[in-house]
Parts: sequence; C-alpha cells; structure tokens
Amino acid sequence: MNVPEVLTDYLSKEILAKNGEPLPTLDQPLLDSEGGPIDSLNMWPLIVFVESHFGIKIEDTDLMPENFQTLRALIEFIETKHSELHS
Repeated sequence: MNVPEVLTDYLSKEILAKNGEPLPTLDQPLLDSEGGPIDSLNMWPLIVFVESHFGIKIEDTDLMPENFQTLRALIEFIETKHSELHS
C-alpha cells in the first residue's frame, strides 16, 4: 500500500485539477482555513475516497484539523488507522 502515491494522485486529479492549484508539499497546508486547497465541499469526497480505497473507517472523532492539516499528517493518519485495523 503506497499511501503517499495514491493520495497525491487522487488529490491531483480530483481536487486540484478542478481548482487549478498545485499539489502542496508534504508540510504545506491542505485545509482552506489555513490557505490550502481542501475546502468543505472537497472534504466529504476525500473522506469517502480514503475510506473506500484504504479500507478504513473515519469516525467523527477522527475529523480533527490535525489529521487533515498537511499531506504528511493525512498520510500518517491513514497509515495509523490502517495499522490499527490490520494488527
């Protein structure tokens, strides 16, 4: 499972291509409240994609800005959830 590659591919094709923004680096903001490309309209499709593609369940308690703040944070969150599920 290559989380960074799959996630950046999804973001590039499904979110960033639509609004013409470049892919943020690992530590640049993802959330629009911090200047990133992910707004409230893009958040739900992103969550659905992550759940279906990586086979994890994102709980309401997981919906904290810290988990989606940067690409690095999101990758670590997905990898942690995946490890918990399959350990």
